Amino acid sequence: MTSPLLPRLTALIQAAGGTAVPAHDARGWLDLAYEGAYGERYRGAAEAAEAGLRSPGGDEPENQLMLLRILAGVHEMRGDSEASAPFCAQRIELLRSLGRSRQARVEEDLGPMLLREPDRVEGEILARVAEDLRAEDDAAGTASVELADVLSSLAVRRLQDEGPEATLPLVRETCAILEQLDHPEALAGARMFLAHTLLLCGEPEESLSTAKLVLAAPTNRAVRGAMAMLQATIHHHEDRNSEAIEAALSSVELYAAAQVRKGAASAAALLGGLTSEEDDGEASVMAWRIAVQQAELGEFSESRLLSLALGQQLLELEDHAEAEKVLDALSVRLAGTDEDRSTRARALMGLGHAVTQLRRPVEAMSHWNEAAELFLEVQESEEAARAHLAAGALAASLERLDLARSHYEQGLKLVERTEDMDPLVLLQALHSLGHLLTRAEDQAGIAHLDRALALAAEHGTTWQRADITDSLARGWTALGEGTKAVAAGLEAADLFVEAGDDDAAGDAEVFAAKVLLEMGRADEAETIFRMSTDEREASPSLMADALEGQIEALMRQGKAEAAADLRRKLTRLKRRMRS
Repeated sequence: MTSPLLPRLTALIQAAGGTAVPAHDARGWLDLAYEGAYGERYRGAAEAAEAGLRSPGGDEPENQLMLLRILAGVHEMRGDSEASAPFCAQRIELLRSLGRSRQARVEEDLGPMLLREPDRVEGEILARVAEDLRAEDDAAGTASVELADVLSSLAVRRLQDEGPEATLPLVRETCAILEQLDHPEALAGARMFLAHTLLLCGEPEESLSTAKLVLAAPTNRAVRGAMAMLQATIHHHEDRNSEAIEAALSSVELYAAAQVRKGAASAAALLGGLTSEEDDGEASVMAWRIAVQQAELGEFSESRLLSLALGQQLLELEDHAEAEKVLDALSVRLAGTDEDRSTRARALMGLGHAVTQLRRPVEAMSHWNEAAELFLEVQESEEAARAHLAAGALAASLERLDLARSHYEQGLKLVERTEDMDPLVLLQALHSLGHLLTRAEDQAGIAHLDRALALAAEHGTTWQRADITDSLARGWTALGEGTKAVAAGLEAADLFVEAGDDDAAGDAEVFAAKVLLEMGRADEAETIFRMSTDEREASPSLMADALEGQIEALMRQGKAEAAADLRRKLTRLKRRMRS
């Protein structure tokens, strides 16, 4: 079934550069200037603000004040205080001409502190100024926009120094003042800050209701995109995935249209994860493609990790050819550089899995060898171990047993020397090496399998215990210990039943019965062959295997007539399997 999200996602891919919104007056240019600043496109923000000053409404005092604030702020955020100063001066002069002398004095005294994130010393200054302004306002029984400005900047500093709980009262006070003064543009930004602070304080429902207030009022696309992203995050944490997906998609659309690249990439990545959780593979791949596209348009280094996530999603969907393209391009892009070796190693791991499925095992071995070396260079021993274990499994499947043993031994050595190792990786290494050694009739393999079984009992699942016990059964067989092999095979079957894997249980029983047959215990073997399919709904291939074994056991007991009946049953089964 085609994902219902695809038309909107396709439109996003096609309109990657953003959606141009014509501005006809100062307010329109003000929105575009704000979006540019929010998206860190400072030159575009400055040009929009200057266009706003020249457009209809640009000579209105309130519009002028906001546009001059953006112009000053944009240059200050770029670290160019010299370019910012003339716009600050124009704004202060305009405030004085409007009779707002106290606001002019505050802005003249505090200067760039109100335009960017203040440092700690500036934070102390802002706190003292806020105290004085609050006292004056309380005495006069009024609220002032200059206090709201100071509190807003102080809140940014306090969030860094003391955390969200200490910041929340400042942001609430700022919103209350701006609401009382009816300053909708500034109020939207303050409420956005409040919504995020509430979320950090563990108040998701109030955060959601605050975001709804912002979205219900007129504001620019960048602010609306931020609030939609916040909604998506909260819905996701509250396990409301359908609401989270809709909010995340809206956020991508708003951010991408406003060319807020970092926000669009983050929202698309969230959408990619959410749709993957809902098994909507098509939408997930498209969302990850959008995330990569937006990050590359913004020239963010995060595009590498996003490309890796896209490749991994394609692997999950078994689109191995497309996964190879994405992961190979990422690997080539990162080759020859010292940075991001960990990401390149992960890309090579995925690339190895892709080309394995495309039946190019020699290439896969090469990719995994290189990945292991890179992981070791960046001291990610556990990941290097995983690379060796993958290479060992592939070598074993190709019957290159000496090479497989070398990889498994390297993997085990790396895991055992890794601090805070994942016990399940150690379990995998012990199981793989133990199984391989017993195949080669090396008794040392049993000790590895016993260690793996002990780890599975403590950290693993019932199915893992069953799987390792099954390997022990086959290992004892290779070592000529038939009685131990039968006991382990039947124990594995019981564990597989407990784990809910009836096919594996039947397979373990058939194996035990075959060992009994080889030991000359045909009557016991015949009973187990029969039980392996009578007690469960067996797959056709397991049924055929069991019937063949049962026929052989009956013939050895001299029960030719019973064997003939089963042979007719087996013939009918094989005919059905072929058709």
